[in-house]
Amino acid sequence: MSEGKRKVFIIIVLLLVVVFGVGQFFSYSNLAQPSGSSSQNNSEVATQVIDYSPLSPASSTPIEKGSCFASSIAAPYRSDAWRCSVGNAISDPCFEIQGSTSTLACGQNPAGTDTSSTFTLQLTKPLPTPTVISGGVPSNWAWLVELGDGTICSPYTGTRPFTATGEIATYACNSAQPGEDMIFGDLNNSSSVWIAEIGSLSTSTKQFPPVIAASATVPIFAVWQ
Repeated sequence: MSEGKRKVFIIIVLLLVVVFGVGQFFSYSNLAQPSGSSSQNNSEVATQVIDYSPLSPASSTPIEKGSCFASSIAAPYRSDAWRCSVGNAISDPCFEIQGSTSTLACGQNPAGTDTSSTFTLQLTKPLPTPTVISGGVPSNWAWLVELGDGTICSPYTGTRPFTATGEIATYACNSAQPGEDMIFGDLNNSSSVWIAEIGSLSTSTKQFPPVIAASATVPIFAVWQ
């Protein structure tokens, strides 16, 4: 091989090495950062604080007749939310529907698409005088809570469970996960990501008041006020 051809051959080899090396580098980079990945964990996403506006029920929504006897316990800071009864059943909260003085929207679930509990309440008597709560409206209240894992929790509107050490359950949760039956205490909104103390009560003994069997601090995805 002549000297000129040898130099051309060496140059071609070097170019192939450089190209191959760069290709390997980008291949490694793509493996290290999967497509669509994000450095931000769901638990770090700011909690959505939603000022709920009740929707007019669809024409297919069941209609029940009943009356309201007090302001809502679940949504006590809303003047348009009520505690109502249909026969022996109590529904709380039921919301006034804009433009209507004779019907309310009850059992609404803005956190999901399940409308099986939703119904229109046709009032059989006028609404009572609303209860006025003194002391201002706290910023960390909610009548519906969605935890970071999708669990939905709503306020206790009757007797609240309490523990042997004084913790009071404030929200009941529908989680299928063991140990996520309720929220204890107030919602913590000291940062953009609200958090809740969830847990369950021990059923292994007949001790009363019971003790907390399990507890954890979890992020809150959204709250409805």
